Amino acid sequence: MSRKYIVKVNNKAYEVEVEEVGKKPALAPIPAPTGPKTISVTVPQAAPAAAPGKPQAQIAEGQKVIPAPMTGTIIKVLCQVGQEVKDGDVLLKLEAMKMETSLSTPVAGKVVEIRVKPGQTVTAGEALVILS
Repeated sequence: MSRKYIVKVNNKAYEVEVEEVGKKPALAPIPAPTGPKTISVTVPQAAPAAAPGKPQAQIAEGQKVIPAPMTGTIIKVLCQVGQEVKDGDVLLKLEAMKMETSLSTPVAGKVVEIRVKPGQTVTAGEALVILS
C-alpha cells in the first residue's frame, strides 16, 4: 500500500509517494487519506568552520608549503624546525583510511615551521610544513 505526502524542505515542497514493504498487512484495513499530508522539515545550514586554536603565520614570498594530500591523522613528525632537507626526504607520516602514508618534500630547503603534531587530524590541502 502506498501513500502520497507533500514534504517541505527549506520551504520548497516535494510530493513523495511512500510504500510500506516487508510488513504483513494489518488485520483491519486502514482507510487511505483523502489527500496528501503536508510535512515541513527545516534543514539546518552548515556551521562555519571552527577557527584554529593558534593563529598561523602567513607564508612569506619564496617559502614552500607542504600540504596534506588527503584528510587523515598525523602519526609521526620526522623533521625539526631549522633542519635542512633535500628533495625526497620524508617529513611526516599520515594515517588515512587505515593506511600509513609517508609525506616527502618535493624540494630541498630548510624547515621554517611545522604546523602539526602527532595525533592531530588534518584536512586535504591544509599546510603541514613550511620550507624556505
